[in-house]
Amino acid sequence: MTKLTKSVNTNDDSSQNDNQSMSFSLTKKVEKSNNENNNSEQNNIQNTNNLTVDAQNVKISSAEDIAKWLLGFVGQDVFDQLKNNKYLQLPYTEENITIAQWLEKAIKTIFPQDSLHKIGAQIQRNEDRSSQVTQLANTLQQERGKNEEKYKQYDMKFKELKSKIDEAEDDKHRIKNELSAVIPLDIYINEYFRDPEDTSTELKKLIGLLHDAANSKSADAGKFIMKLSKGWTALKYAFSLLAKDEKENLEIVHKASTKVLSAISGCFIAERRAILDMIAKICSLNFQTYDFISPEETLNVDPDIHNANGVGSSRIVEGITFAVVRRETRKAVKYADIKC
Repeated sequence: MTKLTKSVNTNDDSSQNDNQSMSFSLTKKVEKSNNENNNSEQNNIQNTNNLTVDAQNVKISSAEDIAKWLLGFVGQDVFDQLKNNKYLQLPYTEENITIAQWLEKAIKTIFPQDSLHKIGAQIQRNEDRSSQVTQLANTLQQERGKNEEKYKQYDMKFKELKSKIDEAEDDKHRIKNELSAVIPLDIYINEYFRDPEDTSTELKKLIGLLHDAANSKSADAGKFIMKLSKGWTALKYAFSLLAKDEKENLEIVHKASTKVLSAISGCFIAERRAILDMIAKICSLNFQTYDFISPEETLNVDPDIHNANGVGSSRIVEGITFAVVRRETRKAVKYADIKC
């Protein structure tokens, strides 16, 4: 079975040791006010803006630390499934060890000690960076309320810091994806998308398409599958809420299907159109009167199913919502919103 793996880039010179200081600083200069009474406040802002993180003082440096961080950040459920998966049995491991102990052993099996130090330092750096920038943003927000005359100046700085917080959060998610990438996608697909109570042909075909994507050479396959799983969770929950009223059920499923498209927005792989077509068929299985149609079923705008007045025969970039038609007449009851 083909596995998709990623690793943290460690193109460091071999002569460098793990104790080498890795740090960054975030500094913002605040112009001195002409009013001498504001000097103390200005100095306070300058002091809180000088942030430095030294990798020599990181707290996350071992497989045990990384395992604890992963359990807190990703959650225990995913690793419980992996621990109990017969295809992922670690050698020389007692069956009754805790999930934290199992994950620690798995990390030690996958990564050399040198990589553990670098991964731990990267995690700590981004955790500290996010915390410090958040604290600084809160400080600026409080200062803004003390003096209305400084509102515009502090508001501008707050927006700059908010942008840095978003960058720090992106770094955290990137690390999470890189560490999670050591889990074979084929195993993840089987564990996440298979349902013992659903033996439909449509679900089997969907899982087959996901395996095709996982085993392709696409660099975005793993990212697409992880994003899709978020939308799939919302859709499966919607199916569990369905009652007897088809119109009410239609609104529930249509709202959930929109979350699927939102989750994979901007992420494109070769199997994307076929996957969305199969998801539309899975949604349709829950109705006697309506059929769902993928907004990306065609490459060009179709006025019979797309809500795109004035775009003519423009090429579709991606879908925003699924179309819904009556099964007997094929007339649209919900037009698909799209981006062209």
